[in-house]
Amino acid sequence: MKVDITDILWAITSMFIVGWSYSHGWLIYGIVLIYVIMAVIFFFHIARKRATLSRGISAFATVKEYHEKDKGQHYYPVVTYTTEEGRKITSTYTVQDRKKRYEIGEEVMVCYDPDDPVFFYFPEREGDMTKEYTVFIVAGGIAAVILLIIAQFI
Repeated sequence: MKVDITDILWAITSMFIVGWSYSHGWLIYGIVLIYVIMAVIFFFHIARKRATLSRGISAFATVKEYHEKDKGQHYYPVVTYTTEEGRKITSTYTVQDRKKRYEIGEEVMVCYDPDDPVFFYFPEREGDMTKEYTVFIVAGGIAAVILLIIAQFI
C-alpha cells in the first residue's frame, strides 16, 4: 500500500481531532466532525471526477485480456484503442469487477480523458468511478446520525 503526504496529514488531523474532542468530553462529536470533513472532501472529489468524465472522448476499444487479482475473484479488463491523435493505447480499467463482462476480442465503446489518454471508462458504467465515495457518504452519514442520537441520551 502506498502512503503519501495526504495520508500522513489526514492521520495527524484525525488524531488531533480525536484527542482534542476526547479531552473535552466530546469524542462522539469529534468522530462526526472527521466524517463531515471526509464527506466534504469526497464531494469535491466526486465533482472533479465527474468533470473529468464529462470531457471524455469516445473510441472503440478491443478487449485484449483480463488482469485477475485475488485468485480470480476480481477482474480488470485490459483494452486497446486509438486516440483522435492516432496514438495506440493499451490500458487496464481501474475498477474491479467480480465477473468478466466482456468477451476477449469484443469491441466495446470507451471514453478516454484527452489530458490523460491512458485513463478510460465504459460509458454505461460511469458510476463505477465514484461508487465507493458515494457509499462512504451514505453509510457514514447514517452512522453519524446514529452517533448524534446516542450523544443526546448520554
